[in-house]
Amino acid sequence: MRKILTLLLLGTIAASAAPLQKETIADGFHDPMSMAPAPDGDVYVVEREGRILRIRPSTGGVFEVANMVVSARRASDAKSPYAAEDGLQGIALDPDFAKNQRVYLYYSHPEKVEDRLSRFTLRDGKLDLSTELVLIEVPLERSDLVCHHGGSVQFGPDGLLYLSIGDNTNPFESDGYAPIDNRPDRTPWDAERSAGNTNDLRGKVLRIRPNETGYDIPTGNLFPKGTAKTRPEIYAMGCRNPFRISIDPENSIVYWGEVGPDAGKESARGPAGHDEINQAQAAGNFGWPFLVANNKPYPIYDFASGKPGPMTDPAAPRNPGIRNTGLSVLPPAVPAFIWYPYAESPEFPIMGKGGRCAMAGPVFYHDPARKFNLLPKEDDHTLLIYEWSRGKIWNVKLGQDEKLQSLKVFDEGLTHPMDMEMAADGSLLILSYGKNWYFNNDGKLLRVLPPTTNHSPVIAIGPVAGKDRTFTVTSATDPDNDKLTVTWWLTTGATERQLGTGSTITLPAHEGSEIRAVATDGNSPPAVARLSLVKEKAAPELQLNLVGKPDALAFGQDVAFTLTSATAPTAAQVSVRARYIPATGHDAGGPQFSPTTTALVTANLCLACHQVDQNSVGPKYVNVALKYRGHPEALDYLKNKVKAGGKGVWGEVPMPPQIALKDNDADTILRAILGLAEGVSEIKGSLNGTLQLAPKPANAEPGGAWEFTAEVPGFASAKFRVAAK
Repeated sequence: MRKILTLLLLGTIAASAAPLQKETIADGFHDPMSMAPAPDGDVYVVEREGRILRIRPSTGGVFEVANMVVSARRASDAKSPYAAEDGLQGIALDPDFAKNQRVYLYYSHPEKVEDRLSRFTLRDGKLDLSTELVLIEVPLERSDLVCHHGGSVQFGPDGLLYLSIGDNTNPFESDGYAPIDNRPDRTPWDAERSAGNTNDLRGKVLRIRPNETGYDIPTGNLFPKGTAKTRPEIYAMGCRNPFRISIDPENSIVYWGEVGPDAGKESARGPAGHDEINQAQAAGNFGWPFLVANNKPYPIYDFASGKPGPMTDPAAPRNPGIRNTGLSVLPPAVPAFIWYPYAESPEFPIMGKGGRCAMAGPVFYHDPARKFNLLPKEDDHTLLIYEWSRGKIWNVKLGQDEKLQSLKVFDEGLTHPMDMEMAADGSLLILSYGKNWYFNNDGKLLRVLPPTTNHSPVIAIGPVAGKDRTFTVTSATDPDNDKLTVTWWLTTGATERQLGTGSTITLPAHEGSEIRAVATDGNSPPAVARLSLVKEKAAPELQLNLVGKPDALAFGQDVAFTLTSATAPTAAQVSVRARYIPATGHDAGGPQFSPTTTALVTANLCLACHQVDQNSVGPKYVNVALKYRGHPEALDYLKNKVKAGGKGVWGEVPMPPQIALKDNDADTILRAILGLAEGVSEIKGSLNGTLQLAPKPANAEPGGAWEFTAEVPGFASAKFRVAAK
């Protein structure tokens, strides 16, 4: 009880009111997964589908150093049950990178059904794929929506390499509880074979010492080399999806965020789902799939009979799995360092409530000789943790014996922070994944600076009219009124060169892929304005034709259409829509919420999984509105679905139960969602068809229009308007 009361007090500590400075270093990334800062200030970023980028914050340069072929879910088959979370997962730079240019990557092999940790070498700014030295191969399953790769790669201060690996299990058919399905032919649904198996590398944090030809096993791992039915690489076992790991640079203590199961409440099947922040001061077993959070046990559930079996003993957990090739009696379970459910945490209320995707960031140490210190001296030895779903960062002040001393919010309002590292100058680097679950093109690399730092300049550039390949600064200001210097840089391949200074520049003919103007004030990080010189290959365009080419259309009218393209689209993927736009004098370009509703869905983290009219892990809100239009009890039905969570209506990925959502807020949000269907009609799966336009809204006035759109994945959408009668 005393411990719980102490933890409750942690929720009373308020965050600092002073705003941090956030700057975008580079953007336009496609599903960025992980990053690694280099000693010279460059940052290497890997994207899920295989690109490896080098970003130079001092000039704004973004250079593709490789594009690996990897197994990954692609937009061309977005709903595939195969390779659900495959891809290029993690990156680390060798401790002697400045001299040897060695890079470590963890990726899903495109042909073999395995994930790999390999070492490569950079040569002349490019990653030489022929230099691959395979260190670790992890056989796995890819079918049946198995997921959880982990994929974080980190070096500790002692030169040891740590790799996190997920449990490679389908979590969608165990109702959010432990996936320990011992029925025959249920391999993908059984984490006993992986996370709970001492003889399997999945569901683990590994620790090795790389050498010239492979790796050695350091002392102090969980199982001494030669121990029967074990793998000596294992440092921590019992992990579900240890997505981001962090190593304390002073003492090599390992932290990681553990993405937890989905159950919204405790039942006979076991405890409610929790995410965890774990701390490993030594090698250990962290419980999954037999325990979660602070060693809350699961019963050994019989999926055949539907009856719970014996409860797991945290002091001596057992693995009874029929696919277990390791030890039957496992090491004692280590409880989580911090844990929290979807609802408000009674132990850690400052963590809030909502979606869960825990991450562990760097450990901060105050250094007066460093240019920047994000936290004051009294916060020396503070772990930063963060949340992909909730968009927040917390300070975890560490006390004597590395115990939790205090916990408070450091920052919030982030968009899916995917990775976090301290730069050499003391600034904080944040890799923002983008708004959607898959297929983003709005990922960013951000730099966070202390509130009192001198502000960076602001600069914009544009082409000079009538002068080929000539560009000029259209605006350049400095918030602190510092004197500015503008330097021009040209990107060519994986390199760049400086062109000169001044307000205007003319480029050499037929050179370069990007022009940048870098504004510096001598006191703060530079500001960058960029323009691409490359015309990207356009996707094939759809041609939507209305039969008879009408110049005006009435409400409720039947409209025949044909859809064509130079590359024939697949009819089953076609969506043709007509949307009535009132005569308001303006339009946002698509369905939208009111500012009040937007604030509500943002505050309740709904946009972590849904967008109004874009694909994400959850359905478009417009599609929800169209599906339930006319349903007499749609509001109550959807409200119950939101509160209880579930899966199967729109796909296998479950919607977490929104326990914390207030009834009044739920009503407001759901009415706004259902209202998106007003004036919209849609037909799917046909290249030729007849679309019936929506009935006339009660408040429609003359002067409106019909907006027609046609969409097919991989094609440029067709869009045009016809006047409404």
